[in-house]
Amino acid sequence: MSRNVFTAALLLLLLPFLSCSVVKGKKEAEEVAESMFEERIVYGDYGLDVYYSELFWRNTDERKWENITRLVAKAMGELQSYSLESWKLQSKVHANQISGTIVVLVYKTVYEKGKGTETLTIYKPLMGDGFSILGHNFNSKRIQRLIDKSIEQATSTM
Repeated sequence: MSRNVFTAALLLLLLPFLSCSVVKGKKEAEEVAESMFEERIVYGDYGLDVYYSELFWRNTDERKWENITRLVAKAMGELQSYSLESWKLQSKVHANQISGTIVVLVYKTVYEKGKGTETLTIYKPLMGDGFSILGHNFNSKRIQRLIDKSIEQATSTM
């Protein structure tokens, strides 16, 4: 019984520190996302590469990423606004290259031609000093229709 009491007391003592770390990590990740979204609204999609992590670029074909961003621009037009819908934070220590804090932020986005959802996976390495984007997913009905149309066109010419 005393071991359970000790464990509970220890958790109660650590809770403020753990919750501060979670709040701080979420806030820092949100700042990266909001800066990126604000720049997209003001300047378009140019020059945003600085928000993406080295790991993102190491695992992403630049030409394919450029095609994805052009597809989003064609389907949706310019970004008008964004709002945080949900988030999840996780700290990991692994022997591989992804050790640190990972925050997944899901934003509702409004574009000239419709609405969508963007999921950002934002990462801070264990020994790093800042968050950057590790993954970025665009999703909307307009984008999906454009992809479906392209698939139909490609398969009809085979």
